[in-house]
Amino acid sequence: MAMAGDSAPPDSGRRRERDLVRLGVGGAILAFVMLAGLWMSVPVYRPPDEASHVAYARELSHGRLPRIDTVISARGDLRLTQELSSRDARHRTIWTANHPPLYYALVAVPLRVGGDSGHPVRGVLAARLVSVGLSALGLIAVAYVVLQLAPGRPQLAVAATGLIALLPSFISISARVYNDSLAFLTATMALAAAVVFVVRGPSVARLAAVSAGAALAALTRASGLLVAGVAAVAVLVAVWRAGGGSTRRRLGRAVVWAGAVGAAVAAAAGWFYLRNLTLYGDITGSAALLDQFGRAPKASMGELLTDFGFWRLQQRRLWDVTNLLPGTEVGVARHLWLLGLVPVAGLVLAGARRLASPAAGGCRLDHGRRVAVGLCVVLLGLLQLSQVQFVSAGGGGHVRYLFPGLVTVGLVAAAGLGALPGGRREIPVVVMLLAMAAVNLWLWWSYLNISFSQPPSWRVAALPGFLVGLGLLMSALWRLRSDAARSVPPATRAPASPGTPEPEPEPHPA
Repeated sequence: MAMAGDSAPPDSGRRRERDLVRLGVGGAILAFVMLAGLWMSVPVYRPPDEASHVAYARELSHGRLPRIDTVISARGDLRLTQELSSRDARHRTIWTANHPPLYYALVAVPLRVGGDSGHPVRGVLAARLVSVGLSALGLIAVAYVVLQLAPGRPQLAVAATGLIALLPSFISISARVYNDSLAFLTATMALAAAVVFVVRGPSVARLAAVSAGAALAALTRASGLLVAGVAAVAVLVAVWRAGGGSTRRRLGRAVVWAGAVGAAVAAAAGWFYLRNLTLYGDITGSAALLDQFGRAPKASMGELLTDFGFWRLQQRRLWDVTNLLPGTEVGVARHLWLLGLVPVAGLVLAGARRLASPAAGGCRLDHGRRVAVGLCVVLLGLLQLSQVQFVSAGGGGHVRYLFPGLVTVGLVAAAGLGALPGGRREIPVVVMLLAMAAVNLWLWWSYLNISFSQPPSWRVAALPGFLVGLGLLMSALWRLRSDAARSVPPATRAPASPGTPEPEPEPHPA
C-alpha cells in the first residue's frame, strides 16, 4: 500500500495519460467532423474542381480510366448538367485525371450507388462524407506521429491534433470530393511508419509498414512521390545508424533496405506515372494541364521565394475559406492569417532564449528523434518548393497542396505556442484553439447569411456536437497540464550537482 504523499504507480500514470490523449484527440476529431458536416452544406459542384473529381470517380466505377481531355458526362445528373452549362469547353473535361486513381476508387462506390438509384446528388454527399472520414483518420495518425517524436509531452500531441483539426482550410477542403483528404492520410501514415523506423530501429515488419505507406501515398497524388522519397531516406539513415560491419557493408545494407521502399512504390504506382509520361510528356501531367488552360509562366522560383506577398497569400489561404467559394467572400477573413504569427512569435522567443542561455535545460530529443523531426520538416519544405515551382510555371498556389505535411505544421505550431509566456500551463494553446473555434463559427455564419435564405436546420444542429468536442479537447489539455505540473519527467530535469539536493517542485494550481 502506498504511503500518503507517494506518487501514483507508473503504470497507473501512463494509463491515465493514454486515456487523456485519447480523450483530447477524440474531442478534436468530433469538433472537426461537426464543422466539416456544416461545410457539406455547400451546394454540390460549387467548389471549382469537384465536378472533375466526381466525373473521374464515376468513369472509374464503369471500368474506364479517363484522360485530362475526357469530356465530363452529366448523364442522369441534372445538377451537374446545370453546372456545366455555364462553363467553357476547357472546363468541361476531367482535368484531374493526371492524379493516380486510389482516392477515386474509394469514392466510386457511393457515387455509383447514388447514380444507379437515381439520386446522384446524394451520392456526391456520401462521397464527401468519405473524404471527411479519411481526414479524421489522418488526425489520429498526426497524434501518433507527435507521440513518437515527443513521448514525454503528450499534451503536445493533443495540441497539434487540435490545431490541425480546427484549421479552416483543412475543414473546408475535407468536406468536398477532393483527393486531398486521402493525400493527408496516406502521407501522415507513411511519415508515422518512417518515424517509428528511425526511432525504434530497423526490422522487416517496420520496413513493410514504411513501404506500404509510401506506396499508398504515391497512389494518391504526385506529392506522394516526395513522401516516398523522404520515407526511403528515413530507412537509409536508420539502417546506417544501426551499424554492424564495415562502412562499405553498412552502406550497402542501407541502400538495399531503402531500395525496397522504392521497389514497392514502383510496383504499386509506377504504371500510372509511366502512363502520364506517355500521354502528357511528364510524370505529373502538370505541363499538359497548364497548356490546356492557357497558363503562362509567372515569376521565377527565386522571385516567389523572396516575395513577402506570396507568403502572406499562403498564410491567408490557410485561414480564409471564403475565397474558395465564388461569391461568398468576407472581407475581414483576409486578415485572419495574422493569427498564424502567434506561434511564430513563440518560436522566435524560444530561439532567443536558447541563444541567450545555450546550456539551459528543457525538452531534449535523442539523436533518432532529431533525425525524425528533421525528415518531417524536410518533407514540408519539399512540398512548399514543389508548390512554388508549380506557381512559377503558371499554376494555382492552392494551400491544400501542403496538406501531406500538415503534421509538421501542427507540431511546430504547438511547440511555438508552448514557448510563449504561460506555455507550460497550455494557456496560449487553449486561447488559440478558442480563437480558431470562434473563427470557424463566424466563417460558417457569414457563409449562411450570404448563401441561404433559410439555414439548413440539420446542419445547424451539429453545433452542440462541435461544442462537446471542443470541451473534451480543452479538458484533456487542462488535465494533462495538471499532471505535468505535478511531476516533471526526470529526463527533462537539469542534473543536480553532486551532493546538492534537487529542488522541490514549484506549487501549481489545483
